[in-house]
Amino acid sequence: MSAIRVPPNRPRSLHKLGCTIAACSLAPVALAADNPGAHEHGHARLQMALEENRIDLMLNSPAYNLAGFEHGARTDAEKSRLADINRWLETTPLINTAAADCRVTDAAVELGGEEENHGGNIHHDHGHDEHDHHEDGHSDEEHHGEATHREYDVSQQLECSRIDADQEFTSALMGRFEGMDELTVEWVSPSGQGSARLTPSNRAFTVDN
Repeated sequence: MSAIRVPPNRPRSLHKLGCTIAACSLAPVALAADNPGAHEHGHARLQMALEENRIDLMLNSPAYNLAGFEHGARTDAEKSRLADINRWLETTPLINTAAADCRVTDAAVELGGEEENHGGNIHHDHGHDEHDHHEDGHSDEEHHGEATHREYDVSQQLECSRIDADQEFTSALMGRFEGMDELTVEWVSPSGQGSARLTPSNRAFTVDN
């Protein structure tokens, strides 16, 4: 399993989530070709830890999945889009029950990564099959002679009015962000641990709590 990603400025109340997951030694997602730590457009990773009615979450995703671009915001429209994304990530639970029993009590959103100038000689290799919309998303970076790899690191703490023993959750991420094709969820709870792979057509998973 790849190293736990810990945003450096996340709220103190979320600080132990990475330690919790690491200590429980989550089993890798059952696909040998997968590398959850890779910067792979269309794919994102969500880690969650449950304790009573509280859920701690950490999301890592290439910026392209959410914003549609990875260069620094240049236009007013791009700046406005990033601000809208931040507001959504800070206020909307990344997962919820069917009854929408969970609310965000703490959150931190960070957008970071690398931006380098290669004098116009650009090569992009993201370790996935090429899609036309992904290639289009790089046209602006290539035009400016920049190669960018920027990622969102998002931490949330949720309080839920009720979490059942076999609780089903859904994620609103793929409904909100069309660039996200697949979400790997890894969870730990007092009853055990597990993982699930969500897609736009299958956004639900069950946690033994």
